Amino acid sequence: MEKNKTRGWHKTIRAVRRLYHSLNNYRSKATNLEFRDFSFLEYANVQPDDIKDFTRLNYVKQLDLAKKGYINTDLKKLLKYFREKERLMQKDHKILPVGNLKVLENDSLLGMVQLGFDQTDKTFFMASRNHENIPLWKPFDDSRLGKYLSEMHPVSQNTLQFQHTFFEMDVSQCSEERKEAINKFYNSTVQLSFQSNSYFKSAILSPGEEMLSDAKKFVGKTFRLELSKKENHLMNLTEATNHYFVFQSFLESAPEPESLYFNKKEFKERFLDSGITLIARLKHNLHLGIQNGILQIGKRDEVNGIGHLQWESFENRIGSNSLSAIEKYYLSNEVISKKDFLVEKDTIVLQSKTKKAQLKKHYATGKWRFAEIQKHTKELHFRPVDENVLNHIEANYGESKNFNSAVAQMKINTHEQTPKL
Repeated sequence: MEKNKTRGWHKTIRAVRRLYHSLNNYRSKATNLEFRDFSFLEYANVQPDDIKDFTRLNYVKQLDLAKKGYINTDLKKLLKYFREKERLMQKDHKILPVGNLKVLENDSLLGMVQLGFDQTDKTFFMASRNHENIPLWKPFDDSRLGKYLSEMHPVSQNTLQFQHTFFEMDVSQCSEERKEAINKFYNSTVQLSFQSNSYFKSAILSPGEEMLSDAKKFVGKTFRLELSKKENHLMNLTEATNHYFVFQSFLESAPEPESLYFNKKEFKERFLDSGITLIARLKHNLHLGIQNGILQIGKRDEVNGIGHLQWESFENRIGSNSLSAIEKYYLSNEVISKKDFLVEKDTIVLQSKTKKAQLKKHYATGKWRFAEIQKHTKELHFRPVDENVLNHIEANYGESKNFNSAVAQMKINTHEQTPKL
């Protein structure tokens, strides 16, 4: 009996709902042409699962309530889902895109964080995930960002590439005050992000010889360049040709990154040759150096008595036309085979009131050689240090500040071969 009463009440309620929504829909059709068209043309032929927007699903709800007095559970779930999706889209429309941060391994994207700014609330947002291409925006939190980036780990190598893009065109729509705030936020966020994961730093490159022969291979890579004394800057290679390189600042790029360009010769002299350690000054005005474990040969490229020391690897020098046959023979036979040269490292300079001299070690034998500097010539004539030379040094350079340490070092090392450089 009670069940029948309950059923009766349900029927009554549904009947009231049908009447209410039928009248309401009648009024809506008069003012909403899209709703009227949907009710006549689509409602009877479409399934709720095939509808992909909240507005049309809501039309189904209104028409179902007018027809049946209720809506089923599946439609309720769809309405809840698309209502939330609508909320996400509306929020996304309010947020101004500022930029994005990307993490890659071997050019494969591992993760991305989008940065945005709500101009109404004056609040910064971040999104590390999307749903159907809609960013899931959350208020910006530097600790959350740092945690997200720090947990990323390479799969096959020991480096991760950190990249970022600033949306200058979007930000340019803002007032000057807001642009300044956004620029400051973006630059500080990029620096924070780069510091959050040690694998990002492992991907930073140093200039190498290969850049001169295959420059385009390195476009998009980030380099550590010594632009001022004892101060390195991270710069991104944005363009490379057979004639010049263009770099832009990596960590500070808002509103616009600083741009620098170098012609090929200038780049080589400034960033490649400067990293060469001089081993010896050789005959024929040649120089022997080493960089990253590779022997380098330097030759002064003089025009009208003015020029710079131009370095190339030993292998490239021997195979090029920049050396004469005599110079090539000298390098191969005397320098490489016999190791007949004096080492610049640990050179000892002796000085009295009127005289100046140098002591250098012979690479092959480890024995010291002595030469006095003459005013009328730059060329030094080194001779082996024997007892007579030692007496001469004592008589003429005994008052030199480093005399005692020099003599002691010569006696200790006279019979020792120079360690390999």
